[in-house]
Amino acid sequence: MFKVVPLCELQLKDIRKEDILENGNMRKCNSYRGGGGYDQFPYIAEKRLQIKTTEQLVVQLYGCNLKCPYCYVTKEGIFGKYIEYKSKELINILNKNNLNVFHLMGGAPALYYEKWIDIIRELQDNQLFHSDFLLSEKLYKNEIIKEIAQKNCLYAVNIKGTDKENYETNTNTKYNEKKIFKNLEILIKNDINFYITFTAANNNTYESYVNLLIKNFGINILEDSFRIELIKYEALK
Repeated sequence: MFKVVPLCELQLKDIRKEDILENGNMRKCNSYRGGGGYDQFPYIAEKRLQIKTTEQLVVQLYGCNLKCPYCYVTKEGIFGKYIEYKSKELINILNKNNLNVFHLMGGAPALYYEKWIDIIRELQDNQLFHSDFLLSEKLYKNEIIKEIAQKNCLYAVNIKGTDKENYETNTNTKYNEKKIFKNLEILIKNDINFYITFTAANNNTYESYVNLLIKNFGINILEDSFRIELIKYEALK
């Protein structure tokens, strides 16, 4: 079962009525509507998997291990009263809305990464599974990561800071570089198809952090990576 948190009041201010699904329990999203924003997932998915994506089914799960002050989902949207869904129920919603991307988000969706395979196995050949790793939720297990490294999956790895102060300012959470790098190593070792996003990186330490990643994991780790500077969502006011 997946603990799905319905869209909260603040989120609904920034979502069109026609995009609200299942009485507000989830939504669909077009990343490139209105000319596109910072999200480059559709471009990367087409480049790597040769599948054009249009609208996504967006399902947000309960809970997060971080306390990012800028979070678009908001505390209510992360820790609100959740509804439990079976994987097949979620797939049925994807199919009846003619969507080809299942986007499982949070909060921190990788708190439930052991359950992702239940959804992945139900997808059709032209459908994609998309979700996020924060590298800090828990220590990942090789056997589970290997299982979800499927050809119809594309993941985002979120780097929340390029130094201790930057990370802790962005997340209100203690920085654990050893854990972050260990989890990144596990993803690479098991051939997870991912790209990196850097959220509100410190300009003074960004380059040195990138060089550290290259030193430890090779230049290919930066393929399709991009920075996200927008952390204050005006719509939530």
